[in-house]
Amino acid sequence: MSHPAADRVIGLYQDGAEGWIADRGPSLYAGPNGPNEAEWLDRFVADLPSNARLLDVGCGSGWPIGAALLARGFRVVGRDSSPALIAHARQTLPSGVWEIADMRNPPPDGMFDGVLAWHSLFHLTPDDQLRVLPALANQVGPGGRLMFTSGPAHGETIGEWRGEPLYHGSLDPAAYRALLAEAGLSMEADGAETGVWLARRAILSAK
Repeated sequence: MSHPAADRVIGLYQDGAEGWIADRGPSLYAGPNGPNEAEWLDRFVADLPSNARLLDVGCGSGWPIGAALLARGFRVVGRDSSPALIAHARQTLPSGVWEIADMRNPPPDGMFDGVLAWHSLFHLTPDDQLRVLPALANQVGPGGRLMFTSGPAHGETIGEWRGEPLYHGSLDPAAYRALLAEAGLSMEADGAETGVWLARRAILSAK
């Protein structure tokens, strides 16, 4: 049975939206205690068309990830369960499309050139991830990529943010590999060591 903090994640980000916006800040994280976000975004969008359509799941306030993608000229659809965070994204990043949605619910219609769940998928329980990750993978179009972050092993970890417990869940690396392979995606970066997973769907060959 999952920790009660798993049910609190949505409310925590909604109640603490202003604090989260302040803590996260407008700049991409450059390390050393975590992945270099600019470098990983470079890999995520490498060789994608200039007007690529990208889905950012668990986008928060849109900063800094969505903002960085918009600045590169991509079309961004961001989804997050916090109305307050989405309101901030709509106000400060009007060129993006920002939607209030629980990532456990059915994803939006259509295919995307890239699907991103950066520091968001790991707020779901392992059971929920088993359902959500294949659905996200299925929205990756030909030549597109899926990128997400995870923990190092199957289980649940409770962190803390501003005095409240913050839930994190993860599958085993082998399970992530199997889910991506079953979805028809080829691994470009195995997250077993870095915590960042990057996989791509093959480009359809012309007949």
